[in-house]
Amino acid sequence: MPQRKSSKLIIFLIVFIDLLGFGMMIPMLPFFARHFGADAMQIGWLMFVYSFMQIFVSPLWGLLSDRFGRRPILLITIAGQAAAFLWGGFAAGYLSLLLSRVFAGAFAANISTASAYMADITTKEERAKGMGLIGAAFGLGFIFGPAIGGFLVSVGYEWPSLMAGIVSLINLVFAFFILDEPIRSRLDRSQNRRRLSWEAYKKSFSSVYIFAPMILFFLLTLAFTQLEIVFGLFVSDRFFLNERDAGLMFAGMGIVMAIVQGGLIGRFVKKLGEIGVIRIGLPLVALGLLGLIEATNFWFLSGSLLVMAIGYSLANPCLSAITSKSADASNQGSVLGIYQSMGSLARVFGPLLAGFLYKRSQSAAFICAVLIVFMAQIIFALVYRRSYTQNL
Repeated sequence: MPQRKSSKLIIFLIVFIDLLGFGMMIPMLPFFARHFGADAMQIGWLMFVYSFMQIFVSPLWGLLSDRFGRRPILLITIAGQAAAFLWGGFAAGYLSLLLSRVFAGAFAANISTASAYMADITTKEERAKGMGLIGAAFGLGFIFGPAIGGFLVSVGYEWPSLMAGIVSLINLVFAFFILDEPIRSRLDRSQNRRRLSWEAYKKSFSSVYIFAPMILFFLLTLAFTQLEIVFGLFVSDRFFLNERDAGLMFAGMGIVMAIVQGGLIGRFVKKLGEIGVIRIGLPLVALGLLGLIEATNFWFLSGSLLVMAIGYSLANPCLSAITSKSADASNQGSVLGIYQSMGSLARVFGPLLAGFLYKRSQSAAFICAVLIVFMAQIIFALVYRRSYTQNL
């Protein structure tokens, strides 16, 4: 289709703008909550309710996108996110802020619906590269978002949330006038009016080649969450670095991930296939985590983060790609919605697990993450044989 390249760019921009707003708000959320007198447990609840709602609602949005189209669901969820951010910005107390996060979680289907949209406009051969573009937009949003949010919080605690709402409204206007419904999605829906049923949903989920990458995504996200939660404490306690240093190191990881997912991964998949790329990515994640455990200086630490970022950037979009390629074209939205919910589930339990382990030892969370990745590698080896690539 002649419009395919421009459609990819539009989805890239929509996801980037969406995550830019998200990146402004989320890193500043603990400071905002503390402004209302919230303790660490109450801050944890703010993270929990968002992911908890996302787990249950994302599959429903996916089903609705299969029935009514990707475009209307993207517009509705972007509007919902904008309302949630603005609600949070005008919150007068902790309870109002908590309710705004519940509302935000209920409309957190942007990435899964965008992934389904990307699946609609790419061939199977292009799928991993297309998912890599979404990953790159995700990474870039988290590079620039926290930096902008850090500046805005100096003006007022509510300003990152307010600005995130404004950015989301701009994204809504942009998507409304620029984004078209994918031709493939429109054709599939016209031929499959009766496919919106829980029986079809269960049938698509019963395949081991759909279920396995979801489990792998859950484990990979659970392992990565251990790093996200305790990294700031870790570099402060062991290397005496400050919060700004930790933020810059995360930004560096985001740049590496954007480069790999935005351009290099297509070349790797072309040569090795998605299965071959995952076979390289998972051990690199484990190696990076082991490096963090043994790190004794800044350069060792930075090198370990680099290895982990490359591994994660290789494995993550390929898992999304093989999930969408294993699903029927008519229910890719629901399948990818479930897939994203597995990541949300990991982000519900991951912070609690990381905090519990870090109290016992500085390295305990990373040791646990290594074991989780090893478990993922065992499942991957058992499920994916060389013959599987012939079915993609």
